[in-house]
Amino acid sequence: MAVCKTCGCAIPIGRKSCDMCAAVSGAARPALPADLKKAQKKVREAWQFIAAIGLLNIGVGILAEAAGITALLNYFDWFSVGVGVGFLVLAYFIRGGSMIAMGITIGLYALDTALLFWTGHFAIIRIVVLVFLVQGLGSLNLLRQQKKAAANQQSPSGPDQLRAA
Repeated sequence: MAVCKTCGCAIPIGRKSCDMCAAVSGAARPALPADLKKAQKKVREAWQFIAAIGLLNIGVGILAEAAGITALLNYFDWFSVGVGVGFLVLAYFIRGGSMIAMGITIGLYALDTALLFWTGHFAIIRIVVLVFLVQGLGSLNLLRQQKKAAANQQSPSGPDQLRAA
């Protein structure tokens, strides 16, 4: 076993620090399996919702432009189709675990919501959607931390971990 350079305690094989230093430094405790399942479900729901928004923008935008439906053209046009494609791309990356893509999505959706409020449209449901997306970001962060913690526990951290004391 390797010896901790800070306190001199034995470091268990495969760990970066001894049990004493980990307790003092406040190392994150592993999440419960039920919490991880909930987080996975929230992330899945978030990317599926974002993909649905993208598909809706693409479908209705093409329909409005192709059929020349004036009532729809007030809200959907070729720009909406581009926004829909952007949301589909972001949903793809969120599905892969990208927090940056989730942040961009939240920012774009918040900007769109603010512009709707500014133009006089009352869209309170969009606030609920934003809260849902922020919760998805928190769940994505939890999954990412757990994946990182699992990788740290499985791989030796340095040469002290590879040699026996």
